[in-house]
Amino acid sequence: MGDQTRSGPSPAGIAARPWRALPTRWRGGQALVEFAVALPILILLVAGVLELGRGYGYAVATSDAARDGARYVAGKTALTDGPGLTSMCSLITADLAAVTTNVSCPTLVAHAPPFVSGTDFTSPTGGQAVVAVYCGTSVDCRGTPSPLFQSRIDVYVYYGFNDLNLFGGRITISGSSRTTTSW
Repeated sequence: MGDQTRSGPSPAGIAARPWRALPTRWRGGQALVEFAVALPILILLVAGVLELGRGYGYAVATSDAARDGARYVAGKTALTDGPGLTSMCSLITADLAAVTTNVSCPTLVAHAPPFVSGTDFTSPTGGQAVVAVYCGTSVDCRGTPSPLFQSRIDVYVYYGFNDLNLFGGRITISGSSRTTTSW
C-alpha cells in the first residue's frame, strides 16, 4: 500500500465508477468533444439564417422597385399620358442603388404575365437586376386616353442573388407589381 508510483485511480477503478463520480478533468474533455461535434452544425445554422435574412432584404428591395416603377409609369405627366419606360427605368435603377448598380431595363414583353426566363427576358446573372414590363396595348407605356383608358401595366424585377452556396449558389429573386393606368 505504501509503494504506489501513480497518483490517481487505476483504469479498472475508473471503469467501475458511475459517470458522475469521474474527476472533473475527464468530464471537461467530454464537453469539449461534444462542443467540437456540435460547432459545425451551429455555424451552418447561423450562416443559413444570415443568408435567408440577406435574401429577404433583396426580395423586399426588388418588390419595392417593381411597385414604384409600376405606380410611376401608370401616372400622367403634364406632357404625356405616361412618363414612358426610360423614366421608369431611371426610377427603378435609383430604387435598387443600394442592392446593385447592374440593372438591365426595360425589357418590353408583348404579352401578359407570366413571363418566361430566357424567352421573354434574359435571366439575370449574379448581382444583376433585370426588369420586364408589359404595357397592355401601349407601345412604350405612353398611351392616349381614349383607346387605352384604364390599361393594365405589369412590372417585374428579377435579381440574381448569390448566396454563400448554402442553398445551391445563385437564386433568382423576383418582385412584381400590377397597376391600372390613369390614362
